[in-house]
Amino acid sequence: MDDIWDVKGPRLEFETLLAQMVSRAEEMMVSQSRLRDLIRVNHAITSDLDLDSVLRRIVEMATELIDAEFAGMGVLGDDRRIEKFIHSGIDAETEAAIGRQPEGKGLLGAIIDAARPVSLTALGDDPRSVGFPAGHPPMESFLGAQIRVRDEIYGNLYLANSRSGTFSPDDVELAEALAATAGIAIENARQFDESVRRERWSRELAEAARGVMMDDEGEHIPQLLKRVRGVLEAEMAVVCTIDPVADELVVEEEVGDHTPALAHARIRAVDKSFAPCLDGDAVVLNRVRLVLDNAEAEEPTLANLVVVPFAKSTGQRTVLCVANLEAGAVFGDRDVQVVQSFTSHLGVIMDRAEVRRTRQRVVMLEDRNRIARDLHDHVIQRLFATGLSLQATASQVDGPAGGRLSDLVHEIDGAITQIRQSIFALNHDSERSGSTPRSRIVSIVERLGEHLARRPTIVFAGPIDLLTDDELSHDVEAVISEALTNAVRHAEARSIDIEVAVSEGSISVSVTDDGVGPGPMSRRSGLSNLEMRARKHDGEFSIVARPEGGTALSWSGRIGSPPAARPPRAAGGAGR
Repeated sequence: MDDIWDVKGPRLEFETLLAQMVSRAEEMMVSQSRLRDLIRVNHAITSDLDLDSVLRRIVEMATELIDAEFAGMGVLGDDRRIEKFIHSGIDAETEAAIGRQPEGKGLLGAIIDAARPVSLTALGDDPRSVGFPAGHPPMESFLGAQIRVRDEIYGNLYLANSRSGTFSPDDVELAEALAATAGIAIENARQFDESVRRERWSRELAEAARGVMMDDEGEHIPQLLKRVRGVLEAEMAVVCTIDPVADELVVEEEVGDHTPALAHARIRAVDKSFAPCLDGDAVVLNRVRLVLDNAEAEEPTLANLVVVPFAKSTGQRTVLCVANLEAGAVFGDRDVQVVQSFTSHLGVIMDRAEVRRTRQRVVMLEDRNRIARDLHDHVIQRLFATGLSLQATASQVDGPAGGRLSDLVHEIDGAITQIRQSIFALNHDSERSGSTPRSRIVSIVERLGEHLARRPTIVFAGPIDLLTDDELSHDVEAVISEALTNAVRHAEARSIDIEVAVSEGSISVSVTDDGVGPGPMSRRSGLSNLEMRARKHDGEFSIVARPEGGTALSWSGRIGSPPAARPPRAAGGAGR
């Protein structure tokens, strides 16, 4: 028996040693296999230069390499919160049930500041874990590692539910190696994207410059806005002026997905300011609450903005604004450089457009002067001569015929007066001489008269343009606007005659129409305003039905009279 045990003892030791060697060899084979897999994954990841594709492949290959059920990558924004989340192992239906993506709170946020990878056997036992939203699949084991691009933390790699139960030290090392490879691949993809972006930037700048140099008459602003929007892949690009008092941007031209909401809008950034643009500084506002104040004002919406100022030859401070609304991409310093490069072209385009408009105004004014001379030297002289002949004939004719000839002489005198007023208006165009009471009244009449079959006739008597009382001038314009609005909307008038007269320290306005008459006056809000404006200037107001049909409105005010208690100005336009 002793001999038998002597033989078996060494044999058992040998078998144990052999089993250990076999186990070690198997471990080495597994390690070799995983190393080959890591090399294959590295090659697959680093050979792709599309950033979105690289991020997706990193996540998918992490589940294969480390043998996990779930994997995810959180890309960090400027505020070190998760800006984009890519995942693998969760289907679309489950993703929809979860709803919002992770924000980087709790344990996921702790990985951002962790110097080493974090490996947990039971995710729920860690005090940093904040739980999962409704519909989220259960997760037990957890592994998280940072992804660095140079010295910058680009994001974090997360793995959950190891298929072997827990994540081994080898899994941790593989995750670190994969995160390092991911950093290199992301940097390569970023540099490739930047080179493509700069190539497109240079091409679009060259095309913009070529278009400006070769075509002086084209409308280049919309094309340039499309170019800068395309380079930055932004949702919209707008040209705005700055209202320094209200700290708002006033939209002048717009191109993009949201232009219907931006038409004639005023853009206000809640809790932020555009004031640095007044000093020539660019402003980058990411995740700012934006309000669009226009006829269809909207609730505040999150937006990312790049606002770059540039000066026009007129001295007016203007900005080029590129924006993404809601979930759009954020902007950085390189985006400011792109927008700044386009503002130089935009300034040239706007200055050339202003020169072109000035040249057109000069041509128009020369044409108007020629027409005014012809009217004065030829038309008025012939009418005057005709009037003298008719007047001489009327003095020799008795009865109804003589009265009729006298009426025709008065008609000719009225026509001469209107022609002289037209000559005055031609020679004192508002674009050349600035805003005058006469030009503003004519502008009101032309704008509201577009809704009538026949344009209203307007007669000026006296030195209306010498009226220097801004308050009285404003009230006269409001009276005419109110009277025309009522005639157009409520009186169903076909023709309207207006007379504005200045004499003996007072100004009077008379508006007559051939409509249905003033009616029962049940709504007097607008008319009460006119009456109040008259009393304010020691004047009178009346509105009566004409015997021949229609309405006669009369309003007057004293020039230079001390105003009564002046209420806040109210725009005209309320109905009768």
